[in-house]
Amino acid sequence: MSEMDDVLKEFLVESFENLDRLDQDLLALERDPSDRELVGRIFRTVHTVKGACGFLGFKKLETVAHVAENLLSRLRDGVLRFSPDVADALLASGDAVRSMLRLIERDGDDGPEDYAALRETLGALAAGRTCEPARGETPEDAAATPPLEPSPVDFGGAAPVATAPPSAPLAAVRGAEEVRPEDAATAGVADDTIRVDVALLDKLMNLVGELVLARNQVLQHVQARGDVALGSASQRLNHITSELQEGVMKTRMQPIEHVWSKVPRMVRDLAA
Repeated sequence: MSEMDDVLKEFLVESFENLDRLDQDLLALERDPSDRELVGRIFRTVHTVKGACGFLGFKKLETVAHVAENLLSRLRDGVLRFSPDVADALLASGDAVRSMLRLIERDGDDGPEDYAALRETLGALAAGRTCEPARGETPEDAAATPPLEPSPVDFGGAAPVATAPPSAPLAAVRGAEEVRPEDAATAGVADDTIRVDVALLDKLMNLVGELVLARNQVLQHVQARGDVALGSASQRLNHITSELQEGVMKTRMQPIEHVWSKVPRMVRDLAA
C-alpha cells in the first residue's frame, strides 16, 4: 500500500468517526442551544473534515463542508441563533458528507452529486434567511449504499477503542487554515491514543491463547517434579500470562455506546 493509500484510509476512518460525533453533538446542541463550547466543537469537526478534503482533492465534499462551516462560524460568533432549521440543514450536510465518503471508499472519488439545494439552504441560513431544508437530497447511488448497522461488540468490558493521531499530511492540513485559539484548546485528544488494526489484535489474542496453553503445561510439569525454584518461576509466569491475557481481551472490546450512538438520530428523524 502506497503512502497516499495510507493517508486516504486514515482520512476515511477519521472522517467517519468525526461524523458520528457530529450527529451526537448536534442533537445535544438542540437540547441546549446556549452551549458555546459545543458549538465550537462542532465547528472544529467540520473544519477538520473540510481541510482534509481540500488536501486530498475531493472538491465536492470540500464545498459542502465549507458552506456548513460558514454557517457554524456565524453560530459560533453569536451572529445567528441555533434553530430547528439550522439543525436540519447541518444534519443533512453530515449525511451528504457521509454519502460522499462511502463513494470515495468504494470508487475513489466523491461522486457526481453536487448537493446544490443543500448548499443553497446552508447559505441562506448563514445569511439569516429562512428556507425549507433540503432533507430529501441524496446521492444518485443511494440505493446501492447499505444502511448503517452497528458493529458486533464484545460484552463483558468497556475498554476504549484505540484511535490514531492523524498522519503527518492530515495534521499539516489542519494547520493550513486559521483556527481560533479557543477552538484548538481540545484538539490534542487523539495524540494520547493509537488506532490498531483489528486483524493484528485478533492475531495477538490467538498468540496469547497459545501462551496460556503452554503455561498450563509448564505448571503441570512443575507440580509433578516438586522443584521449588522452578515452581517460583512458574508462578511468576502464570501471573504475567494471566495479566497479558486480560489486557489483550480488553483491547478487543468496544464500548456499548458505539452501538447505541446512532439511535438518538434515528429517533429524531422518525419524530420529524
